[in-house]
Amino acid sequence: MRQTTMGMYDRLVVEDGLDLPKFPAERRPSEIEWQTKEIGHQTGQRYKLTAEGRLLRHEEEYRKKTAAEKQAEAESHGFDSWDEYVAFYEDADPSDVLERGLSPLSPRTQTVAEEYWVDHEMHRSFEFHSSHDDIADGFFWSYEARFTHGALEAIVFLGRRGGGGPDTLKPDEPDTIRF
Repeated sequence: MRQTTMGMYDRLVVEDGLDLPKFPAERRPSEIEWQTKEIGHQTGQRYKLTAEGRLLRHEEEYRKKTAAEKQAEAESHGFDSWDEYVAFYEDADPSDVLERGLSPLSPRTQTVAEEYWVDHEMHRSFEFHSSHDDIADGFFWSYEARFTHGALEAIVFLGRRGGGGPDTLKPDEPDTIRF
């Protein structure tokens, strides 16, 4: 399965039940990771376009890990203690970290305490894009979502790209679904 990525971007989940123009009727938009560079500051933020026509932003609250959580994480990576685990990152070459199958990011002392979605109250348009060879080989979908005071007004099919990469745009007549 190939999915095209666009460098630094925000991720968008499109809920089932939201119709996208020219998207295969037998497939679900939630099967694809959608990308956008037009909602926030492209920091890897997650958003969700709901079937009810709202744009939600994923938020997290953090707390410090307990001693037991730190110990369990260290042991899961083959270390006897949290201190040994942290020290390994401080002294190791990046290649040693990857060779051991660890994340290139050093251990975090915090963990997610709560995850939730908040209404983003969008009042403008943004484009979102994706591709997925298991759905349509070499097809790259491009849409614009139009919001007014937080409510989705329309989704416009901007075009398709196919045959090798995103620079081969083949615009179609825009196809619009109004909400």
